[in-house]
Amino acid sequence: MLRKTKKNWGIISLVIWDVVSIVATVFLSNLLFFYDDYGRENAIWWNPLTWVSALAFKNPDDYIFQNYSHLVMFIVFAAVLFIFLNAIYGNYTSSLKHFGFGEVVKNISSILTFGVVFYVLDILFIKVYENNEIQFTLLMTVILLVFSLAGRSSVRIFSEIHAKINSVSVRKAGEQVRTLIFGAGEAGAYFCAKHKRDLYTNVKPVVFIDDDESLIHTKVHGVYVYGGSDKLEEAIKKYDVDEVIVAIPTASKQVLQSAVDACRNQKCKIRRFGNVDDVDLSNVKITNINLVELLRRDKVNLNMKAVQQFVRGKTVLVTGGAGSIGSEICRQVLGFGCEHLVVFDIHENGLFEIENELKKDYNGKFSLRLGSIRDEKRLSEVFGEFDIKLVFHAAAHKHVPMMEYSPKEAIKNNVRGTINVAMQSIIHKCEKFILISTDKAVNPTNIMGASKRIAEQAIQLLDTMSDTDLSAVRFGNVLGSNGSVVPVFKKQIEQGGPVTVTHPDMRRYFMTIPEAVQLVLEAGAMAKGGEIFVLNMGNPVKIYDLACDLIRLSGLEPEVDIKIVFTGLRPGEKLFEEISMRDEDVTKTPNEKIFIMKPKEYDESELSARIKELEKSAVNDSPEEMFKLVKILVPTFKHK
Repeated sequence: MLRKTKKNWGIISLVIWDVVSIVATVFLSNLLFFYDDYGRENAIWWNPLTWVSALAFKNPDDYIFQNYSHLVMFIVFAAVLFIFLNAIYGNYTSSLKHFGFGEVVKNISSILTFGVVFYVLDILFIKVYENNEIQFTLLMTVILLVFSLAGRSSVRIFSEIHAKINSVSVRKAGEQVRTLIFGAGEAGAYFCAKHKRDLYTNVKPVVFIDDDESLIHTKVHGVYVYGGSDKLEEAIKKYDVDEVIVAIPTASKQVLQSAVDACRNQKCKIRRFGNVDDVDLSNVKITNINLVELLRRDKVNLNMKAVQQFVRGKTVLVTGGAGSIGSEICRQVLGFGCEHLVVFDIHENGLFEIENELKKDYNGKFSLRLGSIRDEKRLSEVFGEFDIKLVFHAAAHKHVPMMEYSPKEAIKNNVRGTINVAMQSIIHKCEKFILISTDKAVNPTNIMGASKRIAEQAIQLLDTMSDTDLSAVRFGNVLGSNGSVVPVFKKQIEQGGPVTVTHPDMRRYFMTIPEAVQLVLEAGAMAKGGEIFVLNMGNPVKIYDLACDLIRLSGLEPEVDIKIVFTGLRPGEKLFEEISMRDEDVTKTPNEKIFIMKPKEYDESELSARIKELEKSAVNDSPEEMFKLVKILVPTFKHK
């Protein structure tokens, strides 16, 4: 309420100033234009009509305005016209404390428009300044421009003077943060100007770094541009920098990584101002550099036409649709124009959240269904309710240690549940079924990975028995997914540590969720049945280095501010994950980030029998018997 009241008073003050400006302009312009040598000798200075009309060229008694009402009507008309034009140009909505070039342009535009309209009206109707319309209009426009801009700019001038006076005590109250701005472009210049005006933040820009040679050794808002990015460490040291602000919205992974490395070497905090999605810099806040930005890879070159043909106009079912991967599949298939989306999950709170998100843009284009993939009857109801053509099966138990504690649940959910969904896809004549698998299915040392490998075998077996194309897509860890290491590390850092890493040599493959799903969709478009698609995950990342980067991105130093503790491998974990098994042949695809693994031939009847035995053992027998059957189905399985 207080902020709204202040805003209203600001608008009223501007309107009052504009009225004063019009009155002053009318008086002064008439006086300057009509007051000649003859008039100066005969003027009656106490008469307002003399001031506004002066004396006519020929007759000293011939006033431009014949009476006071004529004068008042003229001023009211000019004031109303000027206020109306200022409102049209938005000159009453800008903050005068930040009165700058944009506001100047808008004010000049409104005043020039006023001059043009006034000139036309004077010729057609007013006829006060006959034969002198152009000259008088130009004079009045210039005077009005001076009054209007002087009043508005004075607010900013006084506010900056006030800020400078107050800044002395503010600087003394808090320690100055000597800041290097990496990027002297629009974002960097705005950041510098903002913090030179608003000194309450204790941010003190001391130097710029920019690779634009035309800016090097110049000054931006009084701050020196020291050199290019190769001089970053040198500048940090020379100017005793406390913090680096990356003000390059389009900064590449390489630029961000080099800046982080330089700050790491100089033990300097690093954050960023602005990213590629920001349009209005006035609303941008300083943020920590996201680990996703450092680990992201080159943009996926998606075969848009193939994916659109694959998805457009079809009803799509996503199991596990409320999860990290499943929800992103939902977003993207809706974006590619599916006819209808069915989101299936057992997690009701997750369904509630995805509903709130999707209905903003896709209300009426999707349906939510609660249920378990273990429940064949429930699956049959859902498949029977919709004319489903494409199935993305993302529902699974994925947490390795949790499945080690409850191994039978991994088989019931990841094997039996997958078979249930695949069978309903076949029964209801779906076009394609895509299993979301994992790199942990390769030479697994845990029951979760083994269960996913058996699920892969099951869908390859079912593919040979149906017209539905059943395939799998295998990839590694995704950044930011539920239960992934990054959110855990962030929470530990917020709590002051320690950060727990299982082993100093542990490595994992990482990719972002949107990238993984884009590749899943293209793999689905390629699928003809029976394939296991493997996504190119790039190079594996050392988990210890990941933890160190996250600590530094939080402005802290590993082992100094935040301790790192090695806890040992958890049940079922291994140091390195693999992408493919030795007996799988790699086939390239048109997309360099997608490969096809063609596994060895199976004895279909034997494989079917073994899977059925495994399902029974998960319900009736001991875990030891179940593990024996898993070992038969996955010979490379080495359970610890």
